[in-house]
Amino acid sequence: MKHHKFAAHYMLSPQGDFIKWPVITIRNDGLIIDINHHKQTFIEQHGVKFYSGILLPPFMDIWWDYSSETLPIDDKSLTTHFNNGTILLGLSNRQIVSQNHSHHRPRLYPHRFPYNRPEIFPDMGIKNSLPILEKIKIIIGRQKNLKLHQILSAVTSESAIKVGQPCLGRLETGCSPGIILIENADLINLKLNPHSSVKWLIFPTKESG
Repeated sequence: MKHHKFAAHYMLSPQGDFIKWPVITIRNDGLIIDINHHKQTFIEQHGVKFYSGILLPPFMDIWWDYSSETLPIDDKSLTTHFNNGTILLGLSNRQIVSQNHSHHRPRLYPHRFPYNRPEIFPDMGIKNSLPILEKIKIIIGRQKNLKLHQILSAVTSESAIKVGQPCLGRLETGCSPGIILIENADLINLKLNPHSSVKWLIFPTKESG
């Protein structure tokens, strides 16, 4: 089966830290079949696509309270969240929503999760409806001691474990979560800036999780 190789400056590991100069090999069906990294600097390889930024699994936006007033349940708003890297979106108002696992919208959880929101995720009021990367920027701006890898791990691997889908939040051999890239970040100090954005490299499979 045909496969792709992606490399970048950094990758978020399943353990929640950053790995430098990673190379991820992934099959056409989205399954990760190999991950390695260079110790000193990236060495060009045939067939490897190098990206400037941070590779990570897609976001799980499950910790904030949404209502029909702050997040209209329609294709346009859901597509916006998906385009900004969200694969799982938790709803608090128990609305009946379509579970359309397309490549253009996140999977929806139409209920409030039965556990307390971590302290690093404050209620933002009307800003709860922002795409998760924008909320992360706000949180890091307020909590100066919070490291980027900590909050990224919280909205990927840690959240995936909470909802019982650990492979959906890990870049790890044997998993197929999809891959997103954080672009326009400060890669020296490992910080986001106002212009940081997300790009999908590989969509997750419908069966992943």
